[in-house]
Amino acid sequence: MLPILVGIEGSMLSSRELELFTRWQPAGYILFSRNIIDHELCRELCDDLQSLSEHHAIIAIDQEGGRVVRTADIGLNLPSASALAATKDAHQISIAAHYTARMLLDLGVNCNLAPVLDAGSSRSNALPDRCWGSESQAITSYAGIWNRELQRNGVRSCGKHFPGMGGACSDPHFELPILKGSREDFLSEAAIPFTALMPELPSIMMAHILLPDIDTELPSSLSPSIVQQLLRNQLGYEGLVMTDDLCMGAISTLYSPAQSAAMALLAGCDLPLLCHEVVQHLDAVAKSIESLPEHVLDSACERIERYSMLCETAPPMPFIAWRDFQRSCAAFHTSISPTQSVRAAASPVESY
Repeated sequence: MLPILVGIEGSMLSSRELELFTRWQPAGYILFSRNIIDHELCRELCDDLQSLSEHHAIIAIDQEGGRVVRTADIGLNLPSASALAATKDAHQISIAAHYTARMLLDLGVNCNLAPVLDAGSSRSNALPDRCWGSESQAITSYAGIWNRELQRNGVRSCGKHFPGMGGACSDPHFELPILKGSREDFLSEAAIPFTALMPELPSIMMAHILLPDIDTELPSSLSPSIVQQLLRNQLGYEGLVMTDDLCMGAISTLYSPAQSAAMALLAGCDLPLLCHEVVQHLDAVAKSIESLPEHVLDSACERIERYSMLCETAPPMPFIAWRDFQRSCAAFHTSISPTQSVRAAASPVESY
């Protein structure tokens, strides 16, 4: 098993993808809107990915709600975190998580890269409308309800983006944000939702941000000081640690995917994400990873296996039941009023 999570080009596997994935055996896959054009085709794609894997594959998605919903083309939308938080209604938040889990399991997805645990703001950092609040207590409370219900319904979750990038003034899809603050500053503010929910988060995603007061050179997702020393050693987190997409401008303008994937694993991450142009890069990435020390790969693969063992599967709904579910989900979505927050500049995260 190769400790990496990879993206797919279309709604079905190409012959080149089939050959690469069969040979290298990625730990998992991530779906985007480009992969989900039909309910049945998506389920077939996920089943194909499981069939070619010699292990139980992680099949992930960013299904947050609001701006970040990958199922809109098949008629499934969900309220944003900010809209759900505005209701201050734990029951409504639980319903949203229930719908999310049910639709993902039916599509063949077993991991949702959510909840976002960053503090909300109107800055142009890709986060507006995706956050559960601007204060740690609200984020922890509302995201915690959603996270527990998602997992109760069979889908693994991932808290993102550690150690908190709500203060960033730029979008990591384009460039590397720089945030000032010591380790103690982050632990006393931005990282509180992560530390509070850590016992119930099976995975955490690292932010692509530069924290020069902690590591003057490396982005947090590639930094041993932040991944290994802060998250692992100081906070004692033992779950799966992912990077954000290594194809984002914050990283790709500095390192090739082969370089950054290896650096992430050496820093203490278990599962680097390579979401775009995978066919072009996977051979080089795999060879770079294979050259790492054995103990690094063993540690990552052990955590991946522990995580994926609890990734559930479910039989697909019959066609009529799926149509009824679509209508029910749409009615719930329209019942939650969207928030009227100031929108920042558009981000690629909306259109993937």
